Amino acid sequence: MPNGEGKNWVRLCGAIDGFRSRYKKWPTKMRLGSIYFHNIKSLLQSKEFNILQDKLELIIDNVHIIAEDDSGNNYDYSKEGFSEVKPDIRARDWLAITPDYYD
Repeated sequence: MPNGEGKNWVRLCGAIDGFRSRYKKWPTKMRLGSIYFHNIKSLLQSKEFNILQDKLELIIDNVHIIAEDDSGNNYDYSKEGFSEVKPDIRARDWLAITPDYYD
């Protein structure tokens, strides 16, 4: 995992991947602490951030990074970290967002 500016993006994708691995569907929203939200927003280009918002409701909350759906299913990255079970489709492929630091 990058230890610089992209670390929270990797964590967000890890939460989505964990959710996908566990529930076999995509989350509908992400609850993020303010620092994580603003870091991810500044990392992504406007077009990329809009893609993220089109796929997931982003909620600023007093949490780390939690992927959820409308049924109450969730994956809390701060408690569970990266899932040992790999998803059938990775979050970064589903979102089709690759921040510049990956290049």
